[in-house]
Amino acid sequence: MQTPAPGTLRILHLSDTHLTGDGALHQGSVDTTAALDAVLAHVDGVPGVGLVVISGDVSEDGTPESYRAVRERVGAWAERHGAAFVAVPGNHDLREGFRQVLANGHVLGPGGTPLAHTTEYLPPSVPVSGQTTVAGFRIVTVDTSVPGAGYGEVSETALERLRAALTGDPVPHGTVVVLHHPPVPAPTLLHEALRLQNPEDLAELLEGSDVRVVLGGHQHHHAAGSLAGVPVLVAPGVANDTDVVGRYDEESAHVAHGALVVDVAVDGSVWSTPVRAPDPDRDALAFALDAGTVARIAAQAGPDAR
Repeated sequence: MQTPAPGTLRILHLSDTHLTGDGALHQGSVDTTAALDAVLAHVDGVPGVGLVVISGDVSEDGTPESYRAVRERVGAWAERHGAAFVAVPGNHDLREGFRQVLANGHVLGPGGTPLAHTTEYLPPSVPVSGQTTVAGFRIVTVDTSVPGAGYGEVSETALERLRAALTGDPVPHGTVVVLHHPPVPAPTLLHEALRLQNPEDLAELLEGSDVRVVLGGHQHHHAAGSLAGVPVLVAPGVANDTDVVGRYDEESAHVAHGALVVDVAVDGSVWSTPVRAPDPDRDALAFALDAGTVARIAAQAGPDAR
């Protein structure tokens, strides 16, 4: 993959890791710890990552053990790449276990340095929230989870915290918002039932703000849309990939694991590249061109050949 342009914030956007504390298979079929390891190994050579994001459903069972496994794996990857690391709860997460290990979700700061947090106790009824500045961009996490429910909502508390962040001291390059339930239409009946209930309240805050992109998950499939003129990017699931072209009133998923590489430029431009961790047992290599061959074809077929 190409190196990002100077000043660009490159984000490795992971979602729906669904790790379990006891190693149990997700939906009885997927070893999500192995899936996360495969995705991280596949993107290990991506250059210039400055931020790693997990946009919810970090855990399947909400146990401290599951969050420690994510902290160890994703944290180690981020530290080695000199990247910040933030996470936000999803509907499968439990705030108590999340906070015990990941605090407010802002685990590592710029350069992969650990962030200090207070030990203040907050009850599970209080949404998890935080913000970090990375390479001149403000990273704000918004907890859309509703304890005991699968659908999402931006509570009054979460809205007020986001409003305070967006009206606070300005940052050079704008804001990136990370949440679990994306404010875009859902591809299946089940995910529509579990959608974000009040996207209009979020849209009101985004309108005219410095938010460059909203990153979400939940749907286990890559999607792109917009809200109040702000791009919304949904990451593929690490745990599995939703079959979005099946019957709308049914739900199925394939064993597949992916992520997004999102670039946010200093001028506000945003582009994303979906990546999928190949399965060595199923994904035969179609072709492989060495650097010399690529250079020869580019010289013959590119604009310099005119």
